[in-house]
Amino acid sequence: MNEFVATVYEKKKSVKIKNSESLLFDGEELEYSFSKIGEFSFLLKINNKVFEIIANEIEKDKYGILIDGHYLETKIKTRLQEKADELSSLRKKLHHHDNIKAPMPGMIIKIKKKLGDHVEIGESVLILEAMKMENDVRSPATGIIKELFIKEGDSVEKGFVLLTIE
Repeated sequence: MNEFVATVYEKKKSVKIKNSESLLFDGEELEYSFSKIGEFSFLLKINNKVFEIIANEIEKDKYGILIDGHYLETKIKTRLQEKADELSSLRKKLHHHDNIKAPMPGMIIKIKKKLGDHVEIGESVLILEAMKMENDVRSPATGIIKELFIKEGDSVEKGFVLLTIE
């Protein structure tokens, strides 16, 4: 079974081709036939409704498609390519170099991690008091604390870089 992911207007749709006459579109089984009538033109029949399609590859995996006079752009990837892209994106998030900035003005009450410590995404790194409330500042990335620009008791402004994670 051939499996694809088509992305149209930032929405992902699953397409599984079961055989030469049947496919699953987001889990719904449809009868289809597909034929090429020119270099860039095709006829697609889905459940007895016929669509004239003109398609042109814009760049790798991205296509401009004209269906019955309506233009759209879509990215089409195999399910395996989609999973690989998701894993790659996740890996980048997990090993991202990031500065943690103060989300609001306040005072550093407690620093929970020290220089050289390993942190995970979402792990608490410090407590910032603002307007008599304690705010837990969490790591946006997995990595090692490479620089600390604050100490307990420091007052900081919104946007001040508190520490760097690599």
